[in-house]
Amino acid sequence: MIALNTALKYIKSVGMDKLVENAQLLAKATRAAAVELGLELFAPGSPTSSVTAIKAPAGWDSGVIVKEFKSRFGAIIANGQGSMKGKIFRIAHLGYFDFADLFGVVAELEIILAANGHPVRFGTGVAAVQRIYAEAAAVKTAGA
Repeated sequence: MIALNTALKYIKSVGMDKLVENAQLLAKATRAAAVELGLELFAPGSPTSSVTAIKAPAGWDSGVIVKEFKSRFGAIIANGQGSMKGKIFRIAHLGYFDFADLFGVVAELEIILAANGHPVRFGTGVAAVQRIYAEAAAVKTAGA
């Protein structure tokens, strides 16, 4: 009850509109990062703002990615469920989660992918997240 009360106070202080907007931006940035890393989105034609589902690279079990997030970084992402278990992994965008968190999650994903043989140029996924953030925050970038 105390945790629920704290969460509801947080929602009230931030405002539902801002929470929804934050989730939408995080989802957009996560999708952009996945594409930059050569990954395929599970449902590119009907994305959601609460979670981004990403297909594991061909020949991979997504459980490897999920387990490495936990063992390497103490981070929790979700595997697929039912018939999608082992085929997709999911990154959530709700709750106490913001761009600072997403920068770390995407950098961690880059390391996990590279450590398991997926070709990655470090920083490409993080740069995609930075672009979305800068655009949303109206940050002027070189050449803009």
